[in-house]
Amino acid sequence: MFVTNTVTVDTRVVKQAASLARSGRQVLVLGAAEADEPAAQDFQGFAIRRVAPDPIRGPAPAWLPLALRWVLGLWRYWRGAYRAAREFGPAVCHAHDLPVLPVAFLVARRAGARLVYDAHELFTEIGRLGFPVRLGFRLLESLLIGRADRTMTVNESIAGELARRYGVPPPVVVMNCPRVDEPVPGREQSPLRARLGLGAEVPLVLFQGMFMPGRGLDQLVRAIALTRRAHLAFMGWGPLRAELEAQARAEGVGERVHFTEGVPLADLLAFTAGADVGAIPYRAVGLNNYLTSPNKLFEYAVAGVPVVGSRFPELRKVIEGRGLGRTFDPEQPAEIAAAIDALVEDSEELARVRRNVAAAAPDLTWGAQERVLLELYAELEGR
Repeated sequence: MFVTNTVTVDTRVVKQAASLARSGRQVLVLGAAEADEPAAQDFQGFAIRRVAPDPIRGPAPAWLPLALRWVLGLWRYWRGAYRAAREFGPAVCHAHDLPVLPVAFLVARRAGARLVYDAHELFTEIGRLGFPVRLGFRLLESLLIGRADRTMTVNESIAGELARRYGVPPPVVVMNCPRVDEPVPGREQSPLRARLGLGAEVPLVLFQGMFMPGRGLDQLVRAIALTRRAHLAFMGWGPLRAELEAQARAEGVGERVHFTEGVPLADLLAFTAGADVGAIPYRAVGLNNYLTSPNKLFEYAVAGVPVVGSRFPELRKVIEGRGLGRTFDPEQPAEIAAAIDALVEDSEELARVRRNVAAAAPDLTWGAQERVLLELYAELEGR
């Protein structure tokens, strides 16, 4: 497997690699390194080798534009991954997202291996990459997606868009549902509120993940100011934290908006369970955001937490289709606030939605997705 992050932070990569390893396959994941991470590591039954510095955070001349620094870092990764993969001698090369598809394709071609392209998102629609970079990746994707032996992605909307865009069969859908190895604690047993210093009586909205542009986090802060008494917890990390803290103070809700660091993946669901509502306020800043079905959608549900989210196709399919909460126009803080208060200020409605969440949770765990993954590999290998 090929991926340009540190591996252990990527739940999709970890779940797939661990599932394949448990099925008896030898799995090597070629990632990138940050800080003092080891070059080699055994993790959940599979091997990790970090073959280059992180393409974004790794060493590069400071005077280079960010896009060029990233391309240079990606070239370092491709070179290191190619050498390591050739030494390993793979039967299958699994490319986790578009930036690693070229090197996975080259290794597969040289080694006579099968190629799997796993599109984690519509990478060419990520606006922050800039038009020239996105155009270059669009060309790469158009050239290589049809050469993959199997293609997979995270939801039906992105599968349909890739099929329409490139004239390929619709990719197999393997959703980003969480793996649940132990029972998830209830709201009362969750450590989240103790960490925040909040009592059980406080209505708590949670956003977990990275604090990045395009995710509507500023709108969420404005919405909290319009709710009757809800508190908001940001659990994670990212470049917008200081800006969001300042905004909360300016909106007069500094005491109702809380920030806490992210937690290890093994502890995530236990912390998530302490919230009353999980929020996904992504904005339609591009097709990738509009068609999203982020990990947190399923993590909230499996942790027993009702969801409020943007009125986008995949979010509506899960939230409205299964009765897990409310959707809203992410450009309207008043709508976001109304969706939150409709749950946390109506105990009967909140209890009803929690029952729906509990009923849906078993279908939204990794078990069903693992079966799809293993069937794809069995077919690929001719088993």
